[in-house]
Amino acid sequence: MDRRHFLKSGLSEYFKILLDSTNLNYQPESDNKDYFSSVFSCYPLLSEAPYDQLVDAALQLGIDPSNKSKLELAREIFTERS
Repeated sequence: MDRRHFLKSGLSEYFKILLDSTNLNYQPESDNKDYFSSVFSCYPLLSEAPYDQLVDAALQLGIDPSNKSKLELAREIFTERS
């Protein structure tokens, strides 16, 4: 296949096959499951929020923060607020 033929039809055929093979009904992971179901899905929140700040927020909402991890505290705080 020469360059001209490739650029006129080969490349467009390649992109058509590529688009047909991809899943165009993509839904973000956050739409499919709970944000706090895994440490990996809520990692940005857990890495940025200090534990003390989560404890303060939990106390303000009347949640007992003793013996809870950052993930457990964050889950309870955000489910309490919604």
